[in-house]
Amino acid sequence: MENTDIAPLLPKFSLFSELDPQQIATVAADTQRLSVHRGDILFHRGDPTSGLYLLASGQIKLAVTSPQGTEKIIGLIGPGESFGEAIIFLNHPFYPIYAQATAESNVLLVSKRVIFDLLERDASVARKMLAGLSMRNHQLVQDIESVSLLTSTQRLIGYLLQTGIESQDGNRLTLPASKSNIASLLNLTPETLSRTMLKLQQAGLIEVQGKDIVILSVAGLKRFGLNAGG
Repeated sequence: MENTDIAPLLPKFSLFSELDPQQIATVAADTQRLSVHRGDILFHRGDPTSGLYLLASGQIKLAVTSPQGTEKIIGLIGPGESFGEAIIFLNHPFYPIYAQATAESNVLLVSKRVIFDLLERDASVARKMLAGLSMRNHQLVQDIESVSLLTSTQRLIGYLLQTGIESQDGNRLTLPASKSNIASLLNLTPETLSRTMLKLQQAGLIEVQGKDIVILSVAGLKRFGLNAGG
């Protein structure tokens, strides 16, 4: 895709929403658009860092693999989100994680060079990127607290309620990833996720049809979470 086609996409991302047309044109000139098929790897752990990624459509999972071969999903990136900022700002020469498409995706890769040039010339870009990194850090802290302090039931309830808030209809939602990926994100086994979801169904709190879920009682789900023992 030509750079003239990339430029209109950049202001849709919060990191670049306040740039003037000339700055957008400068970024677009050093940005690649990548069409990624489901299952394709954007980068492996140990690959040289190349830049900042912006997801225009689709979904990307960020994950690591343990020495025993177990995958742990760190994050599921949705349209309008970016990833790779912390790695380039820390000047890491290699990626410590891998990124894989879980759906047909369109990704923009902004080079490190143009990012660093922008940061040197425009303080507003630095502020917006720091805000984005702070939000990501806050989410990571919440994730750690969830894994450490919450039961499996509470983790799933929290995830369903948050996903419902982000959907157009708060009581109806479609799981944004496979159940195995969501289980990994919540630090659960797929079997535990299935058992917990069944428990919520049997309690009359949710209805499940594949990846589509109806929350029958938000208040009841919250009360169930408060009393959940695992």
